[in-house]
Amino acid sequence: MRFPAMLILAVLPSFAYANPPVAAYIFPAGGQRGTKVNVRVGGLFLHEKCGFEMLGQGITSPKFLTRTKTAWFEGPILPLPDSQRQEDYPKDMAGTIAVAPDALSGERHWRLWTSQGATSALKFVVGDLPEIVEEEIDGDPLPVPVGLPITINGRIFPREDVDIYAFRAKKGEAVRCEVNAARLGSPLDARLGIRDAQGRRLAESDAAMTLGGDPVIRFIAPADGEYQLRIDDVRTQGGQAFVYRLTVSAEPFVDHVFPLGGRRGSDVNITLFGHGVPTKQPVTIPADAPSAFTFSAHAKTTTPITLDTDTYTEYLAPKDFAQTISLPAILNGRIEKPGQIDEWKIQAKKGDIFDVELRAARLGSKLDGVISITDSAGKEIARAEATTGDPSLRFQPTADGEYRVQVQDRFRSRGGLDFAYRLRIAPPPALDFRLTFPIDAVTVLRKGTGKLKLNVERIGGFKEPIAIEIQGLPADVSFTPIVIPANQVSVDLTLKAEETAKIDIARLTILGTTKDAKRTATLVSVRRQPDQTSVLLAVALSTPFILKGEYDMGFAARGGMHKRKYTIERNGYDGPIEVGLADRQARHLQGVEGPTFTVPAGVSEFTYSAYLPPWMETGRTCRVCVQGVGVIKEPDGSEHRISFSSVNQNEQLVAVVGPGKLALETDRTSFAAIPGKSFEIAVRIKRGQGVVGPVELDILASAHMRGITAAKVTIAVKDERGTLTVTCAGKLTGPFNMPVIVRATLRQNGEPIVAEVKLDVQP
Repeated sequence: MRFPAMLILAVLPSFAYANPPVAAYIFPAGGQRGTKVNVRVGGLFLHEKCGFEMLGQGITSPKFLTRTKTAWFEGPILPLPDSQRQEDYPKDMAGTIAVAPDALSGERHWRLWTSQGATSALKFVVGDLPEIVEEEIDGDPLPVPVGLPITINGRIFPREDVDIYAFRAKKGEAVRCEVNAARLGSPLDARLGIRDAQGRRLAESDAAMTLGGDPVIRFIAPADGEYQLRIDDVRTQGGQAFVYRLTVSAEPFVDHVFPLGGRRGSDVNITLFGHGVPTKQPVTIPADAPSAFTFSAHAKTTTPITLDTDTYTEYLAPKDFAQTISLPAILNGRIEKPGQIDEWKIQAKKGDIFDVELRAARLGSKLDGVISITDSAGKEIARAEATTGDPSLRFQPTADGEYRVQVQDRFRSRGGLDFAYRLRIAPPPALDFRLTFPIDAVTVLRKGTGKLKLNVERIGGFKEPIAIEIQGLPADVSFTPIVIPANQVSVDLTLKAEETAKIDIARLTILGTTKDAKRTATLVSVRRQPDQTSVLLAVALSTPFILKGEYDMGFAARGGMHKRKYTIERNGYDGPIEVGLADRQARHLQGVEGPTFTVPAGVSEFTYSAYLPPWMETGRTCRVCVQGVGVIKEPDGSEHRISFSSVNQNEQLVAVVGPGKLALETDRTSFAAIPGKSFEIAVRIKRGQGVVGPVELDILASAHMRGITAAKVTIAVKDERGTLTVTCAGKLTGPFNMPVIVRATLRQNGEPIVAEVKLDVQP
């Protein structure tokens, strides 16, 4: 009998295990306005279907994603000790996203959920330029022709992958190549390189501090012709989640501007630095402009420029160094030369209080700033240096008079036209507070609790207590309103779900109230996006059953099967359980494959057999993890998939990999694939001790290499040699950028013993 989930949890109130979903990537990681984008979303424990939402205006997305075939490339052998690290194997889910023609360009955020939890938001980018998606195939990299301007969506997958794109440029043409990967949350540590038609390296970049760790290359074409743009990972790593967006354009672009902002309601003459843009650009900043706004610097599409705006009088270096400036004020300057120190004269009175704030790195400047204040006698009375961001300090004059404010870079060897800054000296802001949450999703197991951290930014010395309430809570989920004590800057909010709570999601709004104000909490990383004021709550199911084993390690021959027995502690769950390789593995699988099958209802034991490929590294300890998936049916008729997996040693299928029991040799290591022709490959096999049986020969080619076939050949029990005839069709479809495999298979007691040889193809 299958028990309903509520009864299971009532019987086992202390058991609360679940496989919450994990979001790993979305590919492609963006799309052009006015297009539909077919995306693959990769993650762990998503099963056959998962909830999905894309936040922000201008995008229509499906409510659910469904399982699709996962794109997988094994790549080169991962040697010890790297092969011993824990590895995730995300599965692909598919859906279509529609981007409206009038959608604002920039970042959006998406998140997933299942019956066992919800994920925090990851990024998707809406772009302006035409876009393509890399056609992923296995094997050696080949140049892909592209036209400019273009945004390329690709992945560095598998490890050691290199993607190459070929484009044409005219002599003297400026081309800008920019990666967006680290800023998306991708693990890719990208490197870009430009080569000419002869393979000579013209430019290379592997990092850009102003682009959040993503590289950018700007180069001038030395001659008319074709150029190659190469992208890879500087650590030679790669994987399913190593997504990138690579924008290549010869359109006008702006590297940086000066000054970095202006006064609201005024006209500002901006100096532009870049290519194909005017030297000066007059800009009218609206009186109601936000604290920062973006404008177009040229009639053509160009890189966006964000200006910082404020309400105070603006001053410009070096022409305003000579005068004594009354406060409050905004001081605009730049450290143009190494060792340069900008010195401003300011007038202040005893009893005044000013916040001195340097705005540089946040506005794209390279300045790693230091600010200091000295009195009329030259004595330093305040100082602040950049650590993780721009420095700031509070200035309280001890007497009426003139003071000096100095700005410099932390390193005397640095400076340049792109080391600009804005120094804001103004009274402290009015008393206020801001609430932010660092993670925008929380999971609460039925009959359990979940916590959400809430941070308080106290502005202008605000110290009052703040009453917190949550709106949008579903039935049978509770939160006891709390008061954040005076001066406290963070609190954990605790949500509780009763055993009758519905397995579903809800979108919560967190409000903070004082006697003078009410504020809505926002996601800290995307504070400017109003859509990120919600927290996604998932009321989730725990998994009643667990898969258990006893630690056992022996030797296993590569090219064969390795087995172990498991037991199921059902804990009241009596339904069927689907068993297969786990999404999360204790170690890199290195090609290990395993079946997916169903353990019938009521059965509490099973044996799992894993196939160890013949090319596995000998001497390594193989550790394979399995997972079980079941379905719980609620009293209202809804069904929910729940799963169990574990990387604990006792639940691993463990074996030290030894030599294979079948060996294979061929008389050649390469062959010419000539359309309409056939050729023969002489084969010799060696059977290990105790291995008896006929051997079947076959040839395997990657799916993108079409037209090469071979009829299966059987080598008799007493024979060691055979001949495999390979036939090339009249039309061969490639590219032929990787070997074909000759495979020998012997079946003993119904199980395969396999040996392989790789052959290079010369089309």
